[in-house]
Amino acid sequence: MGNIVDQVSGAEDAPPVRCPVCGVSNLPGSLCRHVRWTFDQGDPIDFARYALETSPYVRNRGGRPSDIPGIWWKQHGEWVIEQVLLHFEADGGYVFGEVGDLDWLTRDIWKEFRPEPAPHPIPRT
Repeated sequence: MGNIVDQVSGAEDAPPVRCPVCGVSNLPGSLCRHVRWTFDQGDPIDFARYALETSPYVRNRGGRPSDIPGIWWKQHGEWVIEQVLLHFEADGGYVFGEVGDLDWLTRDIWKEFRPEPAPHPIPRT
């Protein structure tokens, strides 16, 4: 029967979404272990911020996810969305991927925000 919100929004009528990783059918309240985000939690930028908060990558480099200002997110929004779609599969309101993909996404975003200096060339003799 579900709750009132489900009945009004028609969430119970939504067809299950099959996980591209394990093949399990996903429904609200019954998700496989590869679901990393649902669209009702926010947009791709919110998901990217979530990835930065949950991954230890930024903290291990002496940074904080809050170091990235809001204006940067606005200026790089399209690029961030491309990165999310590069690392994850989005389908039917769900974002699927492995836990390690959160670290890869975080690494790419952090390197775009704070690029690492190029290493010094090794002189050849």
